[in-house]
Amino acid sequence: MGPAGDVTVVAIIDSGFSPYHQDFAASRLPADVKGLPLTKAPHTWLPGFPKPSSFKRYSPLNLTLDASDGTKMAGLYTEDQAAWGSVRSSGTAGIDYRWIPGTKVVGALGFGPEASDKVIDKNVFGSTPTIYGSGGAEHGMGSSSVAVGNIHGACPSCLLVFLQYTTQASAERALTWANKQPWIDAVSNSYGFSASVVVRDRVYNGTDVVTEKKASERGQTVFFSAGNGLENAFTVPNSTLLSSQEGPDWVVTVGATDPNGKDYSGTGKPADVAGIGTDYPSAYGSDTVSNGRNFGGTSNATPQIAGTYAQSLWELRKVAPGASRTQAGGVVAGRRTTATALRKALFTAAIPTAGGYTDGPTALVTTPAVADTRFAAEGYGTYRGALNKSGGVRAEVQRIVGPLLGRSKPMARPAGEGAWFVIDSQCRQHIWGSWTGGAYKPGTAVPAADPVMWPTRTAIQQACPALTPGPKPAY
Repeated sequence: MGPAGDVTVVAIIDSGFSPYHQDFAASRLPADVKGLPLTKAPHTWLPGFPKPSSFKRYSPLNLTLDASDGTKMAGLYTEDQAAWGSVRSSGTAGIDYRWIPGTKVVGALGFGPEASDKVIDKNVFGSTPTIYGSGGAEHGMGSSSVAVGNIHGACPSCLLVFLQYTTQASAERALTWANKQPWIDAVSNSYGFSASVVVRDRVYNGTDVVTEKKASERGQTVFFSAGNGLENAFTVPNSTLLSSQEGPDWVVTVGATDPNGKDYSGTGKPADVAGIGTDYPSAYGSDTVSNGRNFGGTSNATPQIAGTYAQSLWELRKVAPGASRTQAGGVVAGRRTTATALRKALFTAAIPTAGGYTDGPTALVTTPAVADTRFAAEGYGTYRGALNKSGGVRAEVQRIVGPLLGRSKPMARPAGEGAWFVIDSQCRQHIWGSWTGGAYKPGTAVPAADPVMWPTRTAIQQACPALTPGPKPAY
């Protein structure tokens, strides 16, 4: 396959971002994807892209882009007021599909509030029905750049579809729309809703899990942040099991670890895998077209992991013969490589930390490493991305794809890991529905309860039969 046939697309659902940054400039793309015709409408060259007639509106968003380092993004935004004023909200009445020529942004959509929406959670990002930030001090600027940015991204070879949400219901509409797009390979979500308006308990049942599960079985992979604890400060943990966002077995739930190799006491648990939660380089907070600040939390870890997965998929597509790049029957690369196999490779190439907990981000208290609690906090292990001193993301990607391509052997895994994730998978399927891609399948041997050696696993195992999905929000 050539560049268009190999291309991998990541959707970011977030509060807003600015395209006026070299992280998203076509001119700064890696050499192996510079041949992509990013000045043309995506339906003319991107395999699997829908017909323009499927959208209510389909047109380019032509912006004033400047690649010079000192250029202020706010000034460029000011020049483009007429273009930004043409953006309309997407939702149940139809999709206003825009793309930004000269950038890797092949989709830029804003899902705004609708008359029937009820804001029942404090964790929303305003109520503007249109789109995007005028500068880089946006949450989505961090998540987008960490995932696919040319400078900061785990998958610089990837393209971006950015979906802004403004209310809880609009976030769910954005996710459901993305789940129905077989040309979108991964969807990264650095947010999470709760039944409570006081704490972030992540007890929630508002996601269209039926559509999402079908997307997973087709070959799309959804990533959700596990959360930064009840008070969003890494101190008191929140559970992920009773959230329709982080709980289903087909979702990759991403925790965060400290750059010094410790887990946080208060991230969401259980998680499948972890990224970095503090001091990660990104375009967040940028005011010029090239600068930025560090990003953090599971908000950073999630797009970091989504980008690592997507870069691995892109590497596989480069060498896999035959088949379309779009998903069919779970196959995502070549004729046989499935998303399930790639997710498993992502998990089993993760490296567990040295372990132990920091008490919040200030690391005032640390505790010894215990496998049982580490599995809950960081899943199979941690990817360090840009902080990896042994080759960065590239080395991590080779660790993932090597066994799939027969180039290397899988890593040895910690004792008890397989049994732990059978229980985790069994619980998630009990609450949110069965799924063939999980560690648990009908007939899988289930380990006996062991409250002495495996207290966390045993607590999940014993409590799960009584758990049911959280309350359905009243939109």
